[in-house]
Amino acid sequence: MRCIVTNWDYMESLCRRVAEQILDDDFEPEVIVALAKGGWFAGRILCDLLGLDELTSLKVEHYSGINERKELKVKSVPTSEEVEGKNVLIVDDIANTGMSIRRAREEIESLNAKDVKTATLLLLHTSKFIPDYFGECLEEWAWVIFPWNFVEDMVSLITTIMKDGKKDLWTEWDIKWELFRRFSLDPIYLEISRPGRFEEVLALMERRGIVHRVEEEDRTYWSLVEDL
Repeated sequence: MRCIVTNWDYMESLCRRVAEQILDDDFEPEVIVALAKGGWFAGRILCDLLGLDELTSLKVEHYSGINERKELKVKSVPTSEEVEGKNVLIVDDIANTGMSIRRAREEIESLNAKDVKTATLLLLHTSKFIPDYFGECLEEWAWVIFPWNFVEDMVSLITTIMKDGKKDLWTEWDIKWELFRRFSLDPIYLEISRPGRFEEVLALMERRGIVHRVEEEDRTYWSLVEDL
């Protein structure tokens, strides 16, 4: 599986691209519905770019982790007063299968919104639903690691490779090499795009009781907690 690490500047540029598309389309949303949690950043930035005050949220649960799926469920739906009779823009970070944002649109339409449009920052070619607006289309499937869930995804990836590995002690470079080998995460690009964050993630994993730090012969190793 290939993973792509993104940064805040790139995400903001995609928000601006989406905003330009909306303005060129002469669509005038009155309220933005941001899908929790991935759409919150884009929803807030688009409010600023489009001059909107009304921002609400809708939660559609689909993915429970990297490459893991569970039953699609809708939670935390906006009230009818928030969207009824209004032009609504539904926003999410990515359309992977497209199921989440399509289900969100159905839910908002059932609340008698006037006109409903959809937008995502990224669109994967695997999506069966094409949003009205999107920042960029990725023609090769990849798991995108966004700035707002960098720690969550990196913890999941590191835990996975340490569980699957046949060694008890890991150096930082052992872990980075496996991230590159299994998920195409170049350690040099990782440090350039997210400087210092790799070491921060390991420290957080230690604080959460996921790994142990082991000092041997002036070298630092990491060991996965056995009862995980």
